[in-house]
Amino acid sequence: MLRFAHLGSQSLWIDEVFTWQSAGIGTRLSVADLLQNVHGPLFALIEHSWCAMAGGSESALRTPSALFGVATVPALAWLSGRWLGRETVPWAAWLAACSPFMVWYSQEARPYALLMLWVCLSGALMLEAARGLRRSTPLAYALCALAGLWSATGFAMALPLHARWWLADPLRRRGRLIAGALLIAILALLALPWLPQAVSTFAWHRLAPGRHAEVGETALRGATTFHLAALPYALHVFAVGYTLGPSPRELRADPSAATLRRHAPGIALTAVAFGALAIAGVRALRRRRRLLDAALWVGLPIALVSWFALTNFKVFHPRYLALCVPALLAMSAAALADLAPRAKWLMAGAVGALWALSLAHHYADPRDQKEDHRGAAALVRSRAVAGERALGVNCADLLEYYSPAPAVLDTFWLGYAVDSLKLEEKLGAAMARAPGVWVVLSRSEDLDPAGRFARRMDAKYPDAERYAFTGVRVWHVRRGAVTTAPRP
Repeated sequence: MLRFAHLGSQSLWIDEVFTWQSAGIGTRLSVADLLQNVHGPLFALIEHSWCAMAGGSESALRTPSALFGVATVPALAWLSGRWLGRETVPWAAWLAACSPFMVWYSQEARPYALLMLWVCLSGALMLEAARGLRRSTPLAYALCALAGLWSATGFAMALPLHARWWLADPLRRRGRLIAGALLIAILALLALPWLPQAVSTFAWHRLAPGRHAEVGETALRGATTFHLAALPYALHVFAVGYTLGPSPRELRADPSAATLRRHAPGIALTAVAFGALAIAGVRALRRRRRLLDAALWVGLPIALVSWFALTNFKVFHPRYLALCVPALLAMSAAALADLAPRAKWLMAGAVGALWALSLAHHYADPRDQKEDHRGAAALVRSRAVAGERALGVNCADLLEYYSPAPAVLDTFWLGYAVDSLKLEEKLGAAMARAPGVWVVLSRSEDLDPAGRFARRMDAKYPDAERYAFTGVRVWHVRRGAVTTAPRP
């Protein structure tokens, strides 16, 4: 129920539109299209097949993720029982069902809910295969691992842990080394068709040890590719989601201590409750001799994703560590199972209260919702006249999805804002193409945290009509509205 509530109430955000494009919703999806998708061809194929029947609305695009999120509840319970003991099963199911982080990605048309499902299923299957109880289990694991790799490249970070489980029995290690090498060779062979696209998509040279930043090389996203607060923030998000504390939009706009102070009570309560739960979880893992497992499952991905950000290879974001969340929830389940009855229910009550508050914000608080591109596009669609243009600044793909006809769609790169003269030149050229222009600005914090573009629009077109939606600003400029505002 939590995963389907208000499923289509918010408009899509930019990454979900990438799913709409890569899945070829409403068009023919070819094999070549899938081979160009190095971030989740299986998820794109699922979305394409489902939306061919259900349509391309927001709720239709998000339904597969919601279903994967529902399936993750029993899958995590199964994994937790195999990894940490049967006593953890009911707690793991409850935690998986109500986790705000899992609910968030179960309501997003991206492959992270599917990734977490494959992590749970493959982990449970590998634990079964390592015991050698059934001959068919290794084959089931191999198929699950292949599906995981085809769903999200981040699944590869779970393979070292699976290798540890597979090779744990010293009496069977030699034969299992051969079988594991064969499996890796098969997986590599099946991944070969995506190799040319992966080589051309990622800047692999940035991962070279000892490499120094090139002259003129800038961070992938302003100055926020990595920050020392990224890891504490990720742990906070894993605990209570994005809606009990500073939202991503707030942090992009103002990553200073002032933003944290506004949310100090929620952050403090989360730190106390989940800090105590984490201590109990570490003790539970130590009793079960699973600390090294946790280090491989959680510590290794955190180190890799942090390294990617530090080398300017990929920005840091908690979602890239989604495969760690099943481990953290299973660890929490073990902690709850081991606590004394009174402490158990006190801890469960604290977690449940924080999660209820987070989910209430998720469903009802506009400050924690996605950017309202749907509302902005509806305004343009209802007010624009023939011959006018819609200038999508950092959101052209979203305007394409919401089709603000009759305005003709143009794009404008917000990166011009770093150079005042270049911004003046490019903006003037873009605004001169039509008698009226609807300028739609979104997520300016990514490329223009100082807000230069918005200030220039306000100074140059003081008579323009202005509209504000959640996370989106709109100006309607008619020819002749430009003033003699001084050039920057």
